[in-house]
Amino acid sequence: MQKTFTEISDWIIAHISKYAEIDPSEIALDADIVNFRLDSLLLVNITTDLEEWIGMELSPSIFWEMGTIAATTQWIVENQEV
Repeated sequence: MQKTFTEISDWIIAHISKYAEIDPSEIALDADIVNFRLDSLLLVNITTDLEEWIGMELSPSIFWEMGTIAATTQWIVENQEV
């Protein structure tokens, strides 16, 4: 089943906030993901968990390639299998 933009972005925010140890309300969709100072291993872990949750394969570097939560989420929404 396809996930909505809001479902995906909320999931990403929840996981970034957990690993970055900041309140989810402090995470803006258009903030550069590098600003959260998560190391590459944590981002790969988040990506792996996200793949399992949405049921599609993602590039391990999707967060670096897309740059923001909004761009990452939009790419996933547009590329989900129907």
